[in-house]
Formats: sequence, structure tokens, C-alpha cells
Amino acid sequence: MKPPIQDLIADLPETIIHHIQHLERMRQDFVANVSHELRTPLTVIHGYLETLIHQDLDETKYLRKIFLQMHQQTLRMENLIEDLLLLSRLESEEEDDDTEKSIVNVPKLLKAICKEANTFSGEQKHSIQLKVEPKLFIEGNAFELRSLFSNIIFNAVKYTPAGGNILIRWFNKNNSVYFSVKDTGIGIAAKHIPRLTERFYRVDPGRSRRSGGTGLGLAIAKHVLLRHQAKLDVESKVGVGSVFTCIFRQPSK
Repeated sequence: MKPPIQDLIADLPETIIHHIQHLERMRQDFVANVSHELRTPLTVIHGYLETLIHQDLDETKYLRKIFLQMHQQTLRMENLIEDLLLLSRLESEEEDDDTEKSIVNVPKLLKAICKEANTFSGEQKHSIQLKVEPKLFIEGNAFELRSLFSNIIFNAVKYTPAGGNILIRWFNKNNSVYFSVKDTGIGIAAKHIPRLTERFYRVDPGRSRRSGGTGLGLAIAKHVLLRHQAKLDVESKVGVGSVFTCIFRQPSK
């Protein structure tokens, strides 16, 4: 007869027990957060559908508002599911898997993302500057790198007040390659920085959801960096702004 799992755990060193307990809390938080993220848009859609079914609505303007919000909520769920699938793939694949790696033209990629960021900024009219070394390419997965760069750049746009400045740099220094995003945004308190790459961790949950984020962007960024043997450095001050820096070991030859 096998001993109960509690007895097996009790024989483990205390540090391992704490690690197991931490993983279990993370699992529970993950399930709770996914449920919450999906419940909100589903509730909105369900409510509007009930309205359409049970009332005689001839107001075109009102119908347009309903369909617009339903569309926004379905997009929110779609984005969440896409991010969950991407994160699941990144977590399950080997870090040294180079089957999909190639030489990536990062300057061209960043120019395209900056164009999208300007469109996303819209009437907020952020000043988005891009400074790159035009011939600095690296070996990596282009799809994953686009996700990494997009998440960090779009976060800067989301959390920088209208008219604020965002500086994006791509440069080589001391045999390492740096991707840096500096903003004049709302900033992040020091206590939150160690947890930024946790799944669904939000400094300000209400603001994050209003901005349309899934809460998975920096978790995805962390795993993309791991798969490219790179690391993330975050410096921030509340009310002043933040600097997110990705450091890649060395440029490809």
C-alpha cells in the first residue's frame, strides 16, 4: 500500500515543501484568474443577448452600441485564449530548441511595431521615438521576438499619460545586445517589480483590464527571453516612469 501524499511531502526538506506550496498557490491563482477573465466578457455578452431576445428593439443606435461592446468582449476573450496558448507552448518547449530560429532583422521588426504603437496611441498623441543600429540582427524566433517587443512597447503606451514620451532603443554594447523601452508613465512601486512576470499579476487590476490587457504579456516576455538566453531588467519610479531593458548575450556573427 502506497503511503499518503502528505507523508511523502512531510519527509522532504523544508525548502522543497515551501516551493511545492508556492507552486500550488500559483496554480490556484491561475485557475481563479482565468475564470475571472473569461467570466466578465461572457457576462456582458450574455446580458446583451438576453436583451435582444426578450425586447423589441428598433433603435439602430442602441443596437450598434450593444453589438460594439459584444464585439469588444469577444476580442478580449480571443486575445486571452491566444496568449494562454502561446504561454503554454513557450512553457512546454525546450529552452534550447532552435528548430524555428533564424537571423532576425530586428530594426525592421521594431519599425513595424512602432508604427502599430502610434496607431494604438491615437488621440493620446504620445511621442514615440525609435533609435536602432540598422544592421544589428540577432539569431532567434521572429514570431516570439515580435511578441516580446510588442508586449513591452504597448505596455509603455498603455501606462503613459497622453502626450508622454516613449523612447525605444536597439543597440550593441560590451558584446551584448540591448532592447530598451523608456517611458514617462505612471511608474511602478518597487514592491511590485519582482512579480511583474507572473501570470495575471497586475499592479492596478482595474486599470489593466480597462486598457484591454490580458495580464499575460510580461509572463510571455519572460519565457521568450529564457528561450533566447536573455534577461529582463526593470527600473521604475512612481510618477516618473519606467525603463524595461532586455539584454541578449551577444550579436550573431
